[in-house]
Amino acid sequence: MNSSDATNPATGDPGETMEMVPERFGVVFQVAKELPNVSDQVVESQGCTRGDADELLGIFRLVRAAIREGATRVRFRPVSRSGEERVLADRAVVEVVAARDDRVKWCRMLEAVCASLGPEELYLRSGYREAEVREAIGSLVQ
Repeated sequence: MNSSDATNPATGDPGETMEMVPERFGVVFQVAKELPNVSDQVVESQGCTRGDADELLGIFRLVRAAIREGATRVRFRPVSRSGEERVLADRAVVEVVAARDDRVKWCRMLEAVCASLGPEELYLRSGYREAEVREAIGSLVQ
């Protein structure tokens, strides 16, 4: 993985802004879209609710739409003020505004989807091998 694919190259700090290329986001999105197909028990085993899973998928669908409209980078940045919009897009960059704790929660849910599906089913549903999927998911908090 190229470090510019996942972290802010200026700081490398996981608590700060990080960027992801649309192709890597696509890997993560393929797993996120399987959230409705896993049981509530799987989601809840990660300390999350079905509402958390639905919110994650909704955010990721907005990001995917912005990429389809031409965004060439996906930026994840910390919340700077209360009530801030979760997804902001301009022509080149789509920004996801989320606390690092939210990104960690998202990773737990996505990892639970991977574990629930198993490597073969994960590949059949996403088109990506388990190692590539787990690397992309991990980049959300690197």
